[in-house]
Amino acid sequence: MPVELENGVALRKAMREYTPELAKETQKEIAGHLRKVTSEARGFVPSTSPLSGWSKPVGIWEYRAFNASDIKRGIGYSTSPSKPNKRGFRSLASIYNKSAAGAIYETAGRLNALGNPPARRVAGWTGGAFGKGELGQVWESGKGVNKSANPNAGRQFINALPPLVDSQQSNSAGRRTRKTKGRLIFRAWANDQGKTTAAVVKAIQAANMQVVKKVNARGEVDFRSKG
Repeated sequence: MPVELENGVALRKAMREYTPELAKETQKEIAGHLRKVTSEARGFVPSTSPLSGWSKPVGIWEYRAFNASDIKRGIGYSTSPSKPNKRGFRSLASIYNKSAAGAIYETAGRLNALGNPPARRVAGWTGGAFGKGELGQVWESGKGVNKSANPNAGRQFINALPPLVDSQQSNSAGRRTRKTKGRLIFRAWANDQGKTTAAVVKAIQAANMQVVKKVNARGEVDFRSKG
């Protein structure tokens, strides 16, 4: 899905300095392309929970409860550069899924298609903390295990969801991994077939050419794209 652009942040700064109106127009054009994908992704959110119990979590897990309106509101886009990651790359434009339930619906089954393996009973202190209570059997702690009394809970949950869709088509650039699969944004991106990426890159390249013309008097600036 991502396309690497050289000097993208520098181009944005130059646009704001030399062609502020062009900067606004380019941002508006990019936002228009991203809006189409986010709109389609929101359309894939079911009106009711795939599992009745998912819509009724309580206590500390309430924020994970399935709510179609919350999930749709959590899907959006940004045309502002992100902070550099560990490799020094920034995201100039992105589509995101912010709600916890939306992330679960989007990605459940990526790592384990049959759900997490059931937790084991291990020796541990029960009935209290700080040495109180007694030694007994407690559920295995840690991530990646199913602590439900139903050992097939994970599999049943995933089977209730639509299948994952790979956003990286066989002819797409980039390495295909489980992180390119999903049910909302990634499904919409797969349907898009690279049109939005091409349109965004084209808008940036067109802006680049106009900025270069403006700054030629001070030395040519080249914001070339790669990938």
